[in-house]
Amino acid sequence: MAFRVLWWSRAVSFAGNGIGRTALVLYAATHGATAVSLVLLAIALPRFLGPVAGALADRFDQRRLMAVCETGQAAVFAVLAVFLPPLPVLLALVLVSGGFATAFVPAGLGAVPSLVREEDLGRANALLSTAFNIQVAVGPTIGGLAVEFGGARVAFAANAVTFLVSALVLTRLPALKPAGDHSGLWAETVRGLRFVLTTPGPRALVLSLFVLVSFAAVDNVALVFLVAGDLHGSAAEFGFAQAAFGVGMLAASGLLTIGRRSAVALLIGGLALSATGTVATALLPTLLAVAAAQFVAGMGNGAENVAADTLVQRITPRHLLGRVFGAVATAAQLGSAVAYVIAGPLIGTLGPRGAFLVAGAGCGLALLVAVPALRAARHTVTV
Repeated sequence: MAFRVLWWSRAVSFAGNGIGRTALVLYAATHGATAVSLVLLAIALPRFLGPVAGALADRFDQRRLMAVCETGQAAVFAVLAVFLPPLPVLLALVLVSGGFATAFVPAGLGAVPSLVREEDLGRANALLSTAFNIQVAVGPTIGGLAVEFGGARVAFAANAVTFLVSALVLTRLPALKPAGDHSGLWAETVRGLRFVLTTPGPRALVLSLFVLVSFAAVDNVALVFLVAGDLHGSAAEFGFAQAAFGVGMLAASGLLTIGRRSAVALLIGGLALSATGTVATALLPTLLAVAAAQFVAGMGNGAENVAADTLVQRITPRHLLGRVFGAVATAAQLGSAVAYVIAGPLIGTLGPRGAFLVAGAGCGLALLVAVPALRAARHTVTV
């Protein structure tokens, strides 16, 4: 089955990426806290080019584009492993790697409808989400051990190998030719953005995702202050609470690989779980209870991701899928940027528990914004 080829490619690539990203942070930390911030910024910046990356995905053979992106990232991490470059060169290489990663995302998600039957889209998205969530749950641990016992070179080299293996696996896919005629890249990018802005379903999904992440990602900052301050927890206990969110995402995506469900109901339920878990995090008095609330919020996030991907694939014309997924990725990145800007003032004014309450209310607001997307689905969408 062609989809299995894509899944194995993503599973291998995600595993290596978890190792490589952790190694980048640890290596940058030897240059100071500012260097870590700069590396994370270099990883994030290319994501703002999602609409252009989506136009590339709609313009070229997606199999070839994905293989080129994986090979390019393999080359970047091979250079990092060999030379361990100084910070300015490191940042330039991370930007290049981020560009390849940005181009891969809309191509990979846009290829799914060509590889599975329409009724299997949801389960396929859930399987891809499972591969990603395994990286979130275990990648940092493996990356930390790799750096601890082998150094950054070993971790970078391991990531390069996984990207290369992923590229080789992708050669087993059938050709995924673009649909329709194409004009210039910029014109195609603008056409895709116009479609998102003027079409109720995609527009509402992109906007609701932006609203959701703008609030929900506040917990990435607030959680450490809640655990260390209000709960008097240790660094290990913070790691435990943080990991609970990733385990919740993994559990949700695993459950969604079994059977079919309404994507509309799943999106509503996922947003509701996210809001519930985030608000509960603000109210519960013990570390174990907070971790349980984070698990619930993680399950909601995992369900939202699968539902949103399926809805995009079902309500978007095939020749525009890459551009819509590119817009979705950029909306998430913009939302993260907003969250990280407002998190500090929120925590300083309301405390970490107050920040979680605001984040939970924002998750509820995202549900209201998503309603037009649900109305735009002209038939029952199942996953």
